Amino acid sequence: MKKFMIVLFLLITAGESYSLPSKFDLREHGRVTSVKHQGIPGPCWVFAAIGAMESNWLTKRLGKVPDLSELQIAFYCYRDGMKQRNFTSRIKSGTLSLEGQVFMTVAMMSRLSGPTDEKSLPYSTTLDDSQKRALTRKAPEKYKRSMRLRDAYFLSGNNTLNDSAKKSLIMNHGAIVASIYSDPNTYHTISNHYTYFNNTHGRSTNHDVLLAGWDDDFPRENFSPRPERNGAWLVKNSWGTMRGSEGGYFWMPYEQYNTGGTAFIVERDNKRLKHYGHDDLGFCKSARYSWCANVFKVTGKMESLKEVSFYTLMNNSAYEVYVYHHGKKFPARPVDGEIIASVKGTQEYAGYHTVNLDERFTLREGEYFSVVLRLAGGFVPAEMKVKGYSENAEVNRNESWFSADGVKWTDGKNIGANACVKAFSLSRM
Repeated sequence: MKKFMIVLFLLITAGESYSLPSKFDLREHGRVTSVKHQGIPGPCWVFAAIGAMESNWLTKRLGKVPDLSELQIAFYCYRDGMKQRNFTSRIKSGTLSLEGQVFMTVAMMSRLSGPTDEKSLPYSTTLDDSQKRALTRKAPEKYKRSMRLRDAYFLSGNNTLNDSAKKSLIMNHGAIVASIYSDPNTYHTISNHYTYFNNTHGRSTNHDVLLAGWDDDFPRENFSPRPERNGAWLVKNSWGTMRGSEGGYFWMPYEQYNTGGTAFIVERDNKRLKHYGHDDLGFCKSARYSWCANVFKVTGKMESLKEVSFYTLMNNSAYEVYVYHHGKKFPARPVDGEIIASVKGTQEYAGYHTVNLDERFTLREGEYFSVVLRLAGGFVPAEMKVKGYSENAEVNRNESWFSADGVKWTDGKNIGANACVKAFSLSRM
């Protein structure tokens, strides 16, 4: 799991303040899927993200036990037929061994490019060149979606001491993604428990896993070396069920350095749902503005505007969203036109959020509309070129706009940025 240099302002504190149990295990509630085997170094980030989505589906009781395709994300994040949707331009050979992180999964899922079922695109670590070419000729959104990503809640930085926030996310939303430093020499079987504790690599991380529960009284004597206090996380790994004595799981002390803590929120898919967005690679960097906007041209004959989505950069972030209708004339500014919908609120967690529009408005082919976002804090999320991550980001004139005051607007082309704001409509015909 490679750590990309992305400028983030994610300041999460503890979530819900209700009393948390001293012990909790998602397995006992049927809220996690089976342990998978990634087979080669590299794609742990995909297996963790997929596992989190599957766990949320079961937590929300949305249907039968899912089995999602890891290959769809692992392959198309790097080998999409559209260059501007490929992360990092320095791809020369395979893709499954390439490292990544949850922001890539969110970017791909947020534009309705998945996820699909495992049976539609089975996982394989031995794709030959002809198979890769065949996959590249098919866009990821052409596979039948099994569900839809609606939100992703992010914890950031060293959350080793922020146990209650992680526990709240696990209880409410299912298994969460976390990053640790994995060293084969520091896994042990002690007192019939498969355990892991590494206190020698400081603030380094190299492996994504899932936190699937906890035990505040888990004895520190079960670890080698011993941590300072009792208590441990139940960790779901992606190395198959034969590793260790816990069927693919292990216990990790609260004191183990880890970053992340991402919950994926999914819902049943709507086949009529349509996506409008310019940020194919999602949130890459923060831009020093309070307002951002995207202008879209309607491509369907008749559509009903349903939802908007955006990222927030810190916890308890206040937001305002306004949707303007411009008719068939391209606007001079994204705020020139008739306001047809608006929504305001506060998002408890930093991350990616989808919000419903109370007002439904019919859009017709050839018309323009804009989605305008204001965030408190002086920064807005943007898709920009970041070396080693998003060099393929494509920024066009007259698509994204940024503003300090909501009055004077700068074309995103001038600053090399797309606004991370999307719209979703339902086809009427």
